[in-house]
Amino acid sequence: MKRTAPVLAICLATVGLAASQVASPSSRVIDPHEHRAAGRAGRKVAQALVPLSQVVYDIRTQTSDPTQMPEPKVTELERARVQSAARQAAAQALWTKALPTKAGDTRMQHCTGTDFKITGIAAGAFTDKGKAQTAYLYTYCLNSTGDFQGLVVLEAGNVAAHYVFVDQMYSMSALQDINRNGFTELVLSGRYTEQGYTEEWVRIAELGPQPPLIGRLGDDRTPAPYSDYCGVVRTNDGMWRSLVLRVKPGPTPIFTQQAIAGECGHTKVATSTGPVRSLTLNPAPTGWLSGPLK
Repeated sequence: MKRTAPVLAICLATVGLAASQVASPSSRVIDPHEHRAAGRAGRKVAQALVPLSQVVYDIRTQTSDPTQMPEPKVTELERARVQSAARQAAAQALWTKALPTKAGDTRMQHCTGTDFKITGIAAGAFTDKGKAQTAYLYTYCLNSTGDFQGLVVLEAGNVAAHYVFVDQMYSMSALQDINRNGFTELVLSGRYTEQGYTEEWVRIAELGPQPPLIGRLGDDRTPAPYSDYCGVVRTNDGMWRSLVLRVKPGPTPIFTQQAIAGECGHTKVATSTGPVRSLTLNPAPTGWLSGPLK
């Protein structure tokens, strides 16, 4: 069955959230009722910010150069199944449809599949509720302006879904049904570096039977979740800047963002942390193409 192309969120708005104030210790005697009331108020403030939230993106959890991570551990059968789907997509020249005709034809002539690599893997129920499925993010051919990539979902060894696109995604992870509709969502991260400048982007996808809903950060209309000039000595201020993205699950998921920054070469440690702010994402087309399922 041919699947409908996904949907992509490109509109973002931020609204400040109230921050709690923490009183400094005092030597006065605290009334028990006042103490309990203060505790309840503190808990309410904390719950209003990021209650029971899932982390969508945090640069501090990544390696210094995540694009150089080795291929995730998969079985020979899994790798062969995903690679076969990718080869069939190449045989149909599907990636040329995602590029201007001349550029696509030229790049496909030099694309032999020797760059094939699985760059992300996640377990969940992506296209069918309650099913045990595994999603694989792969790169088929490398290109300086955009790699030939794809996303395959396997269920019991069969391809349940397949999308192809031109991008520079380097990792993928799962979110645990953030809109409570029974489907597992995916988070895909991409990175681009040129002349000392590095930028990342994030996409959040749901691959259910209906067109996927995706949130996107890091394009002309939305802020980049990570950027730095750490490779430019003269103009570099010695800092990287990023956003920590979280989501509170519910019928209408509540996304938040928090600005952080740190010194170049030390992405594990933030020396500056801003307030938590709300984040609104609206769906729009992704441009992903449906790939072969056999």
